[in-house]
Formats: sequence, structure tokens, C-alpha cells
Amino acid sequence: MKNSNFLFTFFLRVILLSLAVPLFSACAQYSKMNLQDDLQTNVYQFNKRFSGKMMDISVGYVSLDKRKEFLTKAIKIKEEVTFYDSSILDIQYFNGNQPVKKTADGAEKLFDKAIVTWRYQISVLPSNQLKTIMLDQVWVHNEKQWRVKPDLDVFWK
Repeated sequence: MKNSNFLFTFFLRVILLSLAVPLFSACAQYSKMNLQDDLQTNVYQFNKRFSGKMMDISVGYVSLDKRKEFLTKAIKIKEEVTFYDSSILDIQYFNGNQPVKKTADGAEKLFDKAIVTWRYQISVLPSNQLKTIMLDQVWVHNEKQWRVKPDLDVFWK
């Protein structure tokens, strides 16, 4: 009788363990997908508002240490830059400063930093000539949110 009780307990543990491993794996996959979805949402929302010259709203996506500089330069962008088109050219993922391999679904593993390369078609006053610029946006995940560290000097180069 004790032997059959032992076998029953053993098989029950094996079954529970075999169910737990995929469950934990799915949680890790969900976490990675959630991280990528949050990044993509924030990147698009920031750039939609930024290129729409809604600087008072787009500043909410800016890293706290860069907000004052952003708002100062945003005034000049609002007055002098006209946006015609924009698109993402590339996204690179990093865990710390180590690159994370990309797959067809995005990053291969968890990451806390991304560099998003944008192409903007703009004109800058006093000229009305259309020009194309490339801009690398550094996005950092901290405090459970993605924040951009923008470099706006590229608009006047």
C-alpha cells in the first residue's frame, strides 16, 4: 500500500513539474513581449506628438534629466522646423551596454535600452528646402517606463 502511495505522489510531482516549466517559460516570454510592446507604443506616441509639435505632451516621454534641455530646444523646433514625413529605419536592443540579438519577433531576450533610428523629412526656416535627417533616439527602461534621451541638435546641423 505504501509503495502505490509513493508512486502516486511521485507521478503527481512529475506531472506538476512538467506543467510548471512551460508556465514559467511563458511568463518570461510574455514579459519580453510586454517590454517590446511598451517600447514600440512609447516610441510611436512620442514621435507622433513631437512631429506634431505638441511639445508639452511629448515631454512626458523624456527622461527626467533631459526635460529642461528638451523644452528649451523644443521652442526653437516649434518655431523653425516643419515636419513632412518620418519613419523608423532600425531598432537596436541592449541589456546594459551589451547588444541583444534580434529575431523576427524582436529582441531575443530581455533588454533595458534601445536605440531607435528615425528618418525625418523636414524643412528648417528660413529655408524652405526639404532635407532628410537621421536621428538616433536612445530609449532607456527605468522605473517601469521607457524614457527617451533626445538629442535635438541634429535639426540644425
